[in-house]
Amino acid sequence: MDAARVRAELTVQDLWLRYLALGGTGDAFDLDGYLQGLVPLDTFQQDVLAQALNEALEDSYRAYRIPLSTPPPGDPGDERLGRIIDELMGERPAAGQVESPDVDTA
Repeated sequence: MDAARVRAELTVQDLWLRYLALGGTGDAFDLDGYLQGLVPLDTFQQDVLAQALNEALEDSYRAYRIPLSTPPPGDPGDERLGRIIDELMGERPAAGQVESPDVDTA
């Protein structure tokens, strides 16, 4: 678990705060001792610590993810592609154009 902590670039105190936030009950000294192999933790506390580490690793890996050029379907993020399609289909005026109202000249 200490190798995972180092990989997630967490200090023992940062990991301890994440551990507490998930319901861990050990103090920072117990956690540090466990990571060094000196103090045992019960199974539930080990699971809470593992969850805290898994979340930290996921957060750090997410920071290195390569963004897609287009968002996945249903993603409310970037709407540029949708606007372009609407403009090509004639459903919206092009950017910068003002749609003129239909005026009856009769």
